[in-house]
Amino acid sequence: MKKVNLVVLVIAFALFSCKKEKIGGKIKNDPKLAQELRESPERITLDNNTLVLTSFLWRDFMPIAEKDGSKMMCINWLTDVDSASISRSINLKKQYVIKDNEVWTAEYSETKNSNDYTIEGFVRNGPKWGPDIEVDVVCEFENLSQTYKILAKSQLILRTE
Repeated sequence: MKKVNLVVLVIAFALFSCKKEKIGGKIKNDPKLAQELRESPERITLDNNTLVLTSFLWRDFMPIAEKDGSKMMCINWLTDVDSASISRSINLKKQYVIKDNEVWTAEYSETKNSNDYTIEGFVRNGPKWGPDIEVDVVCEFENLSQTYKILAKSQLILRTE
């Protein structure tokens, strides 16, 4: 009986001590969702604002990062094209990053108004895609209880060293 308990203990220890990559949000291979997201508009007009999305995606390969680089990080900027003030009722909710038919979905960990005409959202702990590949990014946001999605096509995942 002691041998059985010891074997079970060793197996349990081995299973739980394996290094597992924890990704913030979720990844799924879903061609239908990927296509639907890619059909999101690249500009959205709300009241007096015409909004566009820009993104900066990167993985860190500096010496203090993991040997095979950090998980992907992303900053999104929802900006009025004419620098007109954006309503404070706009709230960034989720970000979708699309690589082929894989979609990584995550909620923004931080959002802030960079200035009167830009809302900034930050997401961490993404998949280890890239660097040096292009992905599509979609921002989901709410305004007065209505949900919108806006697309930034062909965003390059960069590498910091």
